[in-house]
Amino acid sequence: MPLLKKLAENNYGVDRWVALLTWALLSVACLYFLAERPASPFLSEYWVITAACFAIFYLCFHWATREAPLPNEPKLRVILVAIQFITIVGLYFLVPYNFVAILMVLWAAQLPYFMPLNKAITASPIIALPHFLVYQFYWQDNFAWLSAVLFWTFIIFSMTMMGTQLREARARENEQRINRELRATQALLTEAGKQTERTRIARNIHDLLGHHLTALTINLQVAERKSAGEVQSLIEKSRSIAQLLLADVREAVSEIRESDVMDIAPAIAALNVTIPSKTVELDYPSPLEINNIYVAEAILALIQESLTNFMRHSSGDHYQATVSKNGHFINVVITDNGKLKHDIAKGNGINGLAERVSLAGGTLQFLAAPSFGIRAEFRGEPSDD
Repeated sequence: MPLLKKLAENNYGVDRWVALLTWALLSVACLYFLAERPASPFLSEYWVITAACFAIFYLCFHWATREAPLPNEPKLRVILVAIQFITIVGLYFLVPYNFVAILMVLWAAQLPYFMPLNKAITASPIIALPHFLVYQFYWQDNFAWLSAVLFWTFIIFSMTMMGTQLREARARENEQRINRELRATQALLTEAGKQTERTRIARNIHDLLGHHLTALTINLQVAERKSAGEVQSLIEKSRSIAQLLLADVREAVSEIRESDVMDIAPAIAALNVTIPSKTVELDYPSPLEINNIYVAEAILALIQESLTNFMRHSSGDHYQATVSKNGHFINVVITDNGKLKHDIAKGNGINGLAERVSLAGGTLQFLAAPSFGIRAEFRGEPSDD
């Protein structure tokens, strides 16, 4: 029961439960029939070695198919898969029952994760060949060719099904990523639209109402000089009111322009994602007001690109993006605890981010290995020139 509870807590998928059940029934059946044979009684050396091979296979299978990252990805997983194959071939020599090849079907289902499906299917005859050779010549089974052909078709079927499932999972992941980016873009466009509308209103007030009030003040001033008595006094009061109104309009326009900012906190929140066995942490103030659309786009692009790389390629299990404001400057620090074995190769993605950050007037630098990280700094206000 503790083992089952632990497996459940580790997000043990349905496919892995089915593999565990298949392995358990197969290993119990083979060990039971072996114990009935005079040459391999229960707990004999032969029987214990066979049981150990079954145990080694599933331990390697369990670690090779777990979602949590392993050290030295993907090299360690490839080694675990290779050990499984060697163990199965060893079981062919230990177990005289050819249905032990069911383990090879389980093993073959892992291959689409390590190579293209078409290459895996091309290699399937070679995978099924040891079954035929061992049972045909070592165990003298005259129908080994038939069982080998049948299990070969099962191997192709398992590869195809797992390859299809993997493509669907990647398609769902890509769809979720696109949806997150669309929601973030929508939130940014909403804020940019508000900023544009505020700028338009401020410009219209300044260009139309301000100019008309200025013209009205000048006309009242001229009328005041050409009038006398009570009429001159009324015109003077009207001119004073017009001047006060013009001052209020200018102050209102200044306030609108000073508040001409975008809150990109909702756009960053839209990028948050839940990943099994991994932690994503987005740390930012709310509201996060940016007055430069290029800076806002660069910050979102940094988080989007780095988060996608973390989900697809990183061996780490913790991602953190921190956005902070320090005076007129905005700092973005992104870290990933995955290990780097060599310096970062600046491909199209990295160069694109650097160009976007530069366009926004910021600087981009990479944190030192072994942990992957980037730091970007932007000026929070547009320059005066």
